[in-house]
Parts: sequence; structure tokens; C-alpha cells
Amino acid sequence: MHKGFAKFFGGIVAFALVVVLSLTTFAQFRAAVQGVVTDSSGAIVGGATVTLVSNETGRTQTTTTSDSGFYRFSSLAPGKYSLTVEQTGFKKQVVENLDVAAENVQGADVVLDAGGVSETVTVTAEPTALETENGSVQKSITTEEIRNLPQQGRDPYELARLAPGVLAPGARGGNGNSVGLPNTTGPGGSNSSIVQSENQVPISASGQRLSQNNFQIDGVSVTSLQFGGAANITPNQESVKEVQILSSSFSAEDGRNSGAQIKVVSQNGTNDYHGSAFFKYNDPSLNSFNRFFGNSARPATPQRVETRFRQFGGSFGGPLPFFNFGEGGPAFKSGKDRSFFFFSTEAVRNNTNNTFRGFVETAQYRQQVIAARPNGLTARILADPSSVPRVSSMIPRTCLDFFGNPNDAANLCRQVAGGLDLGSVTGALGDITGPTGGGFDGVPDIQFAELTNPQRTGGNQYNFRTDFNMSDNDRLAFIGYFTPRNDDLLSDASSRSRPNSDLQNKPLTYSLTGTYIHTFSGTLLNEFRANFVQFKQNQVNDSSRTNFGIPRIEIEGAGFNNDRLRFGAVQSDTTPAIFNQKTFELRDTLTQVLGNHAVKYGAEFRREISDNDLSGGSRPLFTFPGLFNFANDAAVFEIFDVDPRTGVRADARRNFRNDFYGFFVQDDWRIRTNLTLNLGLRYEYFAPLKEGQNRLSGLVLGQGDRTLLDARLQIVDSLTDPDRNNFAPRVGFAYSPNFKKMGFLSGLGENRAVIRGGGGIFYNRTPNVLLSNSRLNPPFFARRFICCFAGGGVQYSLGATNSPFSFPANTSLIQGIDPSSGSVLGGNAEIYGSERRLPNSEVYKYALEFQYELPSNVVVSVGYEGSQSRNLIRIVNLNFFFQPRFSTSPTTGGFAPVFYLKPDVNANYNGLNVRAERRFSQGFQLSANYRFAKSLDQLSYEGPGFVTNQTFPLDQRQEKGPSDYDVRHNFVLSGIYELPFFRNDKNSLAYKLLGGFEINGILTTHTGYPFTPLLGAGLRTPSGEFFGPIRPIIYNGRQPSGNSNENFLRPGGIFPGGGGAYFGTAAPTNPDFAANPPAIGRNSFRGPKYFNVDMSIAKRFGLPNFGVLGESSNLELRANFFNVFNKLNLAPFNFGDSNTFVNNSNFGEAVNGLSGRVVEFQARFRF
Repeated sequence: MHKGFAKFFGGIVAFALVVVLSLTTFAQFRAAVQGVVTDSSGAIVGGATVTLVSNETGRTQTTTTSDSGFYRFSSLAPGKYSLTVEQTGFKKQVVENLDVAAENVQGADVVLDAGGVSETVTVTAEPTALETENGSVQKSITTEEIRNLPQQGRDPYELARLAPGVLAPGARGGNGNSVGLPNTTGPGGSNSSIVQSENQVPISASGQRLSQNNFQIDGVSVTSLQFGGAANITPNQESVKEVQILSSSFSAEDGRNSGAQIKVVSQNGTNDYHGSAFFKYNDPSLNSFNRFFGNSARPATPQRVETRFRQFGGSFGGPLPFFNFGEGGPAFKSGKDRSFFFFSTEAVRNNTNNTFRGFVETAQYRQQVIAARPNGLTARILADPSSVPRVSSMIPRTCLDFFGNPNDAANLCRQVAGGLDLGSVTGALGDITGPTGGGFDGVPDIQFAELTNPQRTGGNQYNFRTDFNMSDNDRLAFIGYFTPRNDDLLSDASSRSRPNSDLQNKPLTYSLTGTYIHTFSGTLLNEFRANFVQFKQNQVNDSSRTNFGIPRIEIEGAGFNNDRLRFGAVQSDTTPAIFNQKTFELRDTLTQVLGNHAVKYGAEFRREISDNDLSGGSRPLFTFPGLFNFANDAAVFEIFDVDPRTGVRADARRNFRNDFYGFFVQDDWRIRTNLTLNLGLRYEYFAPLKEGQNRLSGLVLGQGDRTLLDARLQIVDSLTDPDRNNFAPRVGFAYSPNFKKMGFLSGLGENRAVIRGGGGIFYNRTPNVLLSNSRLNPPFFARRFICCFAGGGVQYSLGATNSPFSFPANTSLIQGIDPSSGSVLGGNAEIYGSERRLPNSEVYKYALEFQYELPSNVVVSVGYEGSQSRNLIRIVNLNFFFQPRFSTSPTTGGFAPVFYLKPDVNANYNGLNVRAERRFSQGFQLSANYRFAKSLDQLSYEGPGFVTNQTFPLDQRQEKGPSDYDVRHNFVLSGIYELPFFRNDKNSLAYKLLGGFEINGILTTHTGYPFTPLLGAGLRTPSGEFFGPIRPIIYNGRQPSGNSNENFLRPGGIFPGGGGAYFGTAAPTNPDFAANPPAIGRNSFRGPKYFNVDMSIAKRFGLPNFGVLGESSNLELRANFFNVFNKLNLAPFNFGDSNTFVNNSNFGEAVNGLSGRVVEFQARFRF
């Protein structure tokens, strides 16, 4: 058994014992049923007995209506229920198949008819999407949608696009990877299916940033500590019962973030044994190329998704037998109505061997260097057989192909048999040579090749859930998700797929949750949840086959088709890295029914621990000018993360700690039978980030003009001051007008409409990634850039072993610390800091909606949703704003650059939501969402990263414009349709053979993201520093063509004639920023539109009813078609892309296509 798996279940047992022994009260679910009981005249019926029975588990709950006729059942699982109301003098009323959605309050008003209690009136609840109990903007993703709608990688989060107010296109790139919202950085979406460690689903809800989304499973957060809006756990489809998506929640129970609240409810066992088994097959041979050929000026080769995913797994659940202690009879008793279990598992395998092309060194060059420099470090690298690229075939190329310009091709290259002759080895170790070394020798040094790029990735997910009805008043449950991933082979195309550069990756994420409920009475219960989430990875140990003793090497200079020739594994902060992130969470809620009030009092606590060791930079990177300086070990540039006090590698491990405290009170007040008010108040305290070993270094600024000149680094307890002002009132309402009594509106009927809405204040947790870069600050750490040659301190070296930590100290980097500045003596250190006052961003959200139920259970809604955001964060370089403090001698230390967090970004959003929904009934379900919206801000993502730079950072007024994710029109249509053949007799042989066909699909379309034209120039700030790229400073007002995909595919794209026909393309002669304001606003133009249809076709074969197989047992064969029509969609324009620069020849053109059609087959057995 997998060691981690054994530890996991050991942890489950220990966790269970702690919970059971603690005698604490817990809760399992957060859905509810509430209503008012009246008689046929509308009079309130108090003291009526109301009984609710779960169709799945048989659990029975009973309460009594208050003097206001009000009743409520809380902490319910989603599913079907039977509701019975009894009172003397009235007929007993039974409502069957009452559908309760996940994490939602279902209204169920009951009208009693006069008569004897022995008489029974039975009605069947019709499925309806009317929302009569709150004003939140939301959608419940049902079990039918999760099982039947196509989802990339079987990832349920892909269905978030179905919710109103949400922008989530679900686009995939030409290689099949998730396409993020423009200009965002982070771990990305579900490129590894459900085993993605941090799944940052591209979602913007109600105009909020990607980082402001929150993910919950069974009521507790599984959102990443490091990256906002990323889920540590992506649950497999078999384990999910329902998902609730809220773009605006007006309940005080919801906090942590202001964006989408994504709440997953896991499957539970029932009184019947049920299970499943499935296998999904995907292969490149089934897929289509994406038809992106570029244009006549810049042709391109179409791409096809080359992944080979194989996914298989299943589930099993039902009543859980338990020991029969001391009661005689059998050793085990049936768990029916008492104890239940559910288990699911899914395995993901992807084994690809795609090809790519590039220039590589020849075998002759390697042998020449080994022979001429037998004692050289480069010769040792080249002598290693695992340094040889994985070449599958050679492709002839000319010198002009290599250099790109005729002069270099004629003077620096000769075409010879077997490749290109670039010169020869000359001089001695350490000598710098010219571009051709000792001159041409007729021996090929470089060749163009087709190479293979093998990838073997995969993982498993295990999920369990146990539920115990310990008594009529006590219930207990334990839920767990365990996701070990095993990326056994990750070859690196950038280093030409050399085996000694291959990486391995074995991250582990898991979540453990305990829930328990104690009911004190029919009007009082207490809920408590405890949860532990961990994400850990040790790539240093996992990559046992990688030779990290080879530094990252880049050979630059003319040629290589504007690329570089690289050796050694990828080098970055996180390659290799050690991650260890943990969250402990406790939550307690007391629910009390007082008359016609359902009041909740709650408290939350989270301890967040981030013990990451991002030491990838302790392995140096060296740059060589040309092949023959590489042969001579003559490096000209070095990057190395060191401890400046000792010259040895920097210890980048930090023990960051956060605490969170939250308190809330929520009152759902049924003022009248047709009016509910939701009143709430929430308080949240996000404690400042601290470091457990007192290794947190912060920048303390000076005053006024000497802000940086008098600044100094010093050890601090935290980088920011506490923000204790996060009070968040919330209000919502739902009013059901009786149009039957409104004269000319009487034709609209009774109980068919709802007017609902709300407003509230929300606060956002600051993601760790914004503050954790402070680990790079002196005195413990310095990122050193050394130039040039050995005389400048460059020390070309190999590691003593394969470990990235085995490189020798560079004595030239033992610089010490300047006591006056706290920086490195004789150098300018890269600094990361923050304003001391960094409040949690504050968001005001509001919505108003009208819902109306049409015939056939179709509910249409028209609503407005808006938000105002304050104190959003951006990262700026303070050297742009104040006179920099630079080192002026070996005895002083300076700062360059100074990356600083400033909470001065504002945003606003206004949107019209129009939707229509029909719940699944009689084989048909429909959901349609149209959003007409406008989102404005000064920056749309906080970074860090190049794409989050501003083009005029000194004046925020110049940066206000459409958000990067501003989409004017967005439309999503989804449907499930079971063909009607023999559908009414599902037990017949005819249905099992000829019926059971189903067609499902999702249509997604929007009118394009905005983008900003750029000019490859810089402007000088008052401090003397330059920033860039900038926006053009000359614009003649000529309008571009429309943003149809056809226009982006022609030369010049939507700017016929090139950027010069619209903008000034020359750098300003006077670079002063004040003299060169932007001539156009940020995000002034629109990128490509998007249109995609995903579809699935399924056939279910009924199975005989025997043994454990019930009447619903079947075998389903399904084909999923993503982008079924193979529609060519184009990649969004991101900040800094070559096609956004007005002085580039491809300005305004599409440079990449998105995914072509992808086909996969799935077989699923269900019983």
C-alpha cells in the first residue's frame, strides 16, 4: 500500500477518536427547508406537527410550527424529502419528492384543508427554480448536470460557467491546457484533471478578481494559501452530489472572499447499496487540428491536443453495518436508517511523447570539446550520455534559417554535411573567443532536429464519507479526500529534452473533515465542523533521476532562431521546491427558531501554516556568448541566490503563519407568508502574516523626498499592521407578490413570481504569494546578478553531487550587510515590501432580480448585479516614485528594484443578468444565462508577474479603463435531453435496447476581452528611473476593424496597414513622463470573440434486476465532443505579447489558436 495512503488512514482514525472523545457538536450539511403553514383562508396555523423524512436515508425529523405558523429544518443534505403536516381539525398534508438543493434554503409553504386528521391529501412537489427564501445570485449544479454535461478532465468546477453573473469560458489552448483570464499569473486551471494540486479555475464573478474566489467542500474552505482563487482539492465526479455557485451571496455565513463562493457537497451513503465503475479514453488520433494557419505573411502550423488521458475509477456506498455489542444475535447489525458509508476513487494517467523542433548541438561538436578540453566543466557535461537531446530525425536548414539575417548568415556560418559549421574550439579554459572561435573547420556544430518530448503524468484520488445517526438528536460524519499525484517524467523542451534535465513531481493534497450535529429541540440545534487541509511536495527528493548538479546553462548570441541553447533542468524559485502548506479550521454555528425568525450565531477559526522552501535559485544559472566560449568554460553572467554574509546558498525556507477569526449572526425572518428578510452581520479578522523563526525582513521607509534615501531593512514581526475594522453587514429579501389580487396583473397568477435582492460588504484575504516574496530580502537572502567573466566574480561550477544544494560558495559574493541600509554591501538588492497599512480589500455588492415561473416549470429571471471594490492591491517599483537609494561604494548598500504593495486600486462592476432555467423533469433540463456587463478598474490582478505591470504607474487616473476580463456580452446555454423513445417504460426490453439515448451540451460565447496597444519604449520618472513598455503617445484616431476572428487572421489583423497607420511607433525624443501622457486609454480595443459548443451523446443499456443490481442499474456508453464543430477560436491578447506592440510587424494579428475538437469515450456502469 502507498505509504502516504497508510498514513492518511492512520490520520483518519486518530482524527475520528479526537472528535468522538471531544463531545463537541457538529453538523453535516447546510441546506434547510422552511415555510409557513396556513389554512385555506390564509390564516396562520400554529402548533402544527411537521415531519420531514429523507427519501435516501429514512432519517425522520419533527418540529412544531410557531405561533406565526413558521417552521424550519436545518442541516439537511441535498436530495428528495417527504414533508408531512398534521393539526387537529385539518386533513393531513403530505408533500412528496420535495427537492432540496445543496447549501440552500428551500421554501415549502403548506396550506391545510379543513377535515379530519385521518384524511390525507398527498401532493407531489414540482421541480422549480424559483428562489423564494433569499436574495443571493446563485445556481445549484445538480447531480444530473455533473453526471451528464461534458467537463474537461471530469472536473466539476468546469460547470461554474452555468451560474448567473459568472464569467468562466472554460477555454483550452492549442495544447489542451486551461486558458486563464487575461494577464493573470499562478498555477493555472485543471491541466492535470482532478489531480491538479492548485486548480485556479478561470472565473470572474460579479466583476471580482480571479484571486477573490473561494472554494468549499462540505462547508470548509479548501482554497490555496499561496494563490487566491485556487482550490487545493478538485473532487472527482463520482464523489460530488451537488455544487452551489454564488456570484453574490448576501448571507453573513459566507466570508473570506468577495468573488464566487463555490460550495461542493459530497455524496453520502443511503439505505440502498449503490455504486459505479467507469473508464474514460482519450487519444490524439481522435482529435482534430485547430485550423490555425496564421496568415500569408506569417504562416503557422495547426495544433492538435496530444494528451493521452486514461481515467478510471468507481464508487460504492450504502448502509454501513456495525458491531452488535452484547445484544445477542448476529455479530453485525444492519446500518439501515442509522449508519452509512460512501467511497469513490479515480485514477488519471497521461502518457505522451509529442514532438517539437529546434536547433541542437551535433555529436561532432560534443566530441571536439571533450577532446580539446578534457579537464573542463563543459566537457564533463557533454560527456554525460544523458546530456544528449532526444533527437528523432534531422531536418536540413540553412545558415539564413539559423541567423535570420543575411549578414550574419554569410559571415558567421557555413553549411556543411550534417549541419551548420559555426567555427571551432580555440584558446584555453577561461579564454573569451570571437563568434567563430578558431574559424571554420568544415565540421558541423549545429543541426536542426525533430525531438521527442515524453511526459508521463498521473495520480489518484480517494474519497470517503461515513455518516452515523447516533440517536434521534445526534449525527456524526467524517469526510476525506486524498490526492497523491505522480508525474514520473516531465521532459523539458526548453533544454532540448535532455534526459538529465527531466523532472519528477509527486505532490500530495488531502482534506479531512469531521461533522456532527446535536439537536436540543425542534427549534434549537448546534453545528460544528473541523477540517484539516494539506498540500505538500518535495521535488528535491522526488526528482531522483534529475541531475541538479548541472547548473542551468544558456548559450546566447546571434542565431538559434531568436532562442537560446540550454543545458540543465529548469531553474526557478519553485524548481525544485519544497511545499508544505496546512490549514486547520474550526467552525461552530448555533441555529435557533424564534417565532418566525431562523437565527444563526456562528464563529470560525483558521490557523494557516506555510512552511515552503523555495530554494530553486540556490542552483546557479550561467550565460555564455556562443558555443566556443561555452567550450572554454568562459561564462559571462551568473544568477545565484546566496546568503550575502557567507556566500553560500541562501536558505529560502520560511515558516509563515496566519490566523483568522470570524463571527456572524444571520436572521432569516419570514415577516409575512410571502416576504422573507435576510439580515446579517459578519466580522472578520485576518491576522498579519508572521514568520515563526524570526526571519522576516521588512523595509522601513523614510519621510518625504527621502522616502528611499533614508529607508532601511530590519527584522520585523510582520510586514503589515493589523486591520481590525472588517465589519460586514448583509441584507437580502425575497418577496412573492400575489398578482392574482392585483387587478390588471391578475393574469400573472399566484405564487409564480419572486422579487428578490440584497446588498452587503465583503472583505478579502490577502494571498500569501504577495507577501511571501519578502523571503528574498537581506540579510538572510540576496539574489545576485554577476557580470562579467571571472574578473567580475562569475564562478562557473558544477555541484558536488546531483543535489541542487551541492554547489560551492562563490567567495566574491561574501559581501556583508550595510548597517545603515540593511542591504548588501557594494550592491543593490532586490527588495519586496509593503505599506504598513495594507487593509483587506473591501467590496460593496448589491443585486435586484425579478423571477417568474412560466408553464412547463421554466423560470425566467431578469436582474441587476453590481459591485464597488476598494483597497485592491497592485505591486509597484518605488524607485519610480522616489529618488532611489543606490550603492555608491563597496561600503554602502542600496535597493533596486523595490517591489512594494500598494492598496490603491479601485474597481466597479455593473451587469444585467437574464436567465431561464428548467429543472430536470421528464427527461429534459435547460439552463440559459445572458450577461450584459461592464467592469472598470486600474489593474485587474495583483500579480506578481510581468503581465500585471502598468503602462503609466505614476498616475492611477491614466490607468482607469475596462478590466482585463471585461466582457460586454456573455452567453451560456446548457441542456440535458433524454430522447423520448420508450422513456415511460424503463423496465421494458424495448427501452433497455432501443431507448436510453441522451444528448447534452454547453454553448459558450462572448464578445472578446480588451487589450492595450504597447510601445517598446520607456519613460523617465522624476527619480531618473525608466518604466516601460508604455502606451503609444501618438494616436491619429483611426478606428480599427471589427474584432471578428476573420479580421485577426489577415496580415495586420484588425489594424490594416500595421501599427504605424494608427500610432506613432518611434520612441519619444524627450523621454520625460510628464511630457508624454498616453494617447489612448488602457484596454481601448477588443481582442478575438469566443464561440464554443461542447456536446455529449450517451446510450444507456438497462441491466437485469438481480442481486445487488436494482431497477436503475445500467451501462452507459458516452462520447464527449469538446468544440464539437471544430470552430477556430483565437488566443486572447495578453500584456506584452508580441502582437500588442505597435512597432511589431504582427501587431493586431492572432498569433495562436485555441483547441481544436477533442473527442473522448467513456463507459460507466451504475447500480
